[in-house]
Formats: sequence, C-alpha cells, structure tokens
Amino acid sequence: MRVRIIYILCLILLLTGCGRRLSVDIPTAAAPTPTIAPFFQDRPTATPFIPPPTRTPLPTQPPRTPTAAGSTTNDISNLQVVPVYRDALSAGWSITNSALLASLTLTETNVVALGRYAIAVTPSESTGVLFFTVTPDSGLELRRDRVAALRLRLSGGDTPIANDAMTISVVGSNRVPYWLPNDDSVTLAGRVTNSTEPLFPETRLYFLGLNRAIAAGEWAEIYVWLDDLIYEPEYTYVTGFYLKTSSDLVPKYYVDQIEWLVREQP
Repeated sequence: MRVRIIYILCLILLLTGCGRRLSVDIPTAAAPTPTIAPFFQDRPTATPFIPPPTRTPLPTQPPRTPTAAGSTTNDISNLQVVPVYRDALSAGWSITNSALLASLTLTETNVVALGRYAIAVTPSESTGVLFFTVTPDSGLELRRDRVAALRLRLSGGDTPIANDAMTISVVGSNRVPYWLPNDDSVTLAGRVTNSTEPLFPETRLYFLGLNRAIAAGEWAEIYVWLDDLIYEPEYTYVTGFYLKTSSDLVPKYYVDQIEWLVREQP
C-alpha cells in the first residue's frame, strides 16, 4: 500500500513538471537609427556672371546713305549742320507742344554727351512725346528736298534703352515752313488726314540702324535719314520732329547734340 502511494506521488510530480511553459527570451533586433533624406541640403553658391565689356554703338550705322557713283549729295562732309540743341534750345525752336511728360529739363548736368547740359525727359505712364517744333516767328525754312538727316545723341543714363522701346518721327507741311497744330496740307494716299493713325512714319530705333540696346551709361548717335523712311508722305517743309515712348519702356532718357544735316543749296 505504501509503495502504491509513493508511486502515485511520483507520477503527480512528473506531470506537474511537464506542464510548465518554457520561457525563452528572444533578443529584439535593434532598429536602425532613421536618417533625414537630403532634400534640404544647402545649395552651392553660384559664381556671379560678369558680362564682358560691350561695344559702344557710336554710331550704329555709317553716317551717310548710299548714293550713285560719283554723287556727293549725302556725303556727310558736304552737309551743313543746323543745330537744334547744344546746351540750349536754338532760336526758332520750341518744345511747348510736348505732351504726357512727367518731367522735362533742358539743363541736365549729370548725364551729358558733350558740352555743359543735356535734355532730361521722364515720360508719363501713357505714351509721352518730346516734340520739337519750328515757331512761326523763327524765320527758319528747312526745305524737305534739302534736309538729308536728323542727328542726335541718346542715352538712358543708369538704365538701358531697348532698340524697340522708342520711336522717332519727322513731320512737315506743304503750306508753311513752321508747325501748326491743325495743318492738314499733307496727305498720304489711302490715309484719312484727320485719322488717329500718325500721318508721318514713327520709326523704331532698330530701323534706324541701332542693332542692340543702348547699354546703361552709353550714348548712341542716332541718324534719321529722311530718304530712307518708309511710307513717308510728300511735303515741302520740315516743321518738327518728336521722340515717343512710355515710362514702362524707358523710365528716363537723355538727349543731346540735336542737329539737322542739310544739303547745300545748288
């Protein structure tokens, strides 16, 4: 009996030991430390580009127009110079018919091509017109068949002037040798005289031979050869000329050494 009891106790102990769970510690793999993707790395500093020196467009086209062999009609050395502005407006000329200009001075001293003074112009937001006209009491008579060209010097001062940012126009009359506000003596075939379209051609700088922008600090010598103008009507007297632009195209500009090149009277 005692042996049987001992046997039962041993069997219970054996079953109890087999029922225990085996606890096993499984090492946890160490997670790698997260890294930041290189989206916000500092950009390398760019080396500033310094443009090479530019050519000065003085002048941008030969100072004469082609003529027949043996002819000296347009040779600049045989042309008389009739000044309009050299430090001051010449007698017989007026700028009172200029329009839509924020400021205008004839005695600019900081930006000058030659001499002491230049003309400084600030256009308005609308298209501003710097208009030079012959006055009725001037005694001047600029006959169209004798006037070869208008010559002037132009600069934007601290800012460049694109070669499509400004137009120049020469106006005239078949009635009197001076400018009149309601002169309808000049006509152009197919054009209504009192039309809002300009009767006289307004020529951009690139059609006058300026093959690039006038750089900051440069003066360009501009030639307006009248015989080269397209769609110019026929007229007897040259009575004025104007420069037209707006402040969004040219914030400020300067004009100096304005003169007509005139053929000698035969």
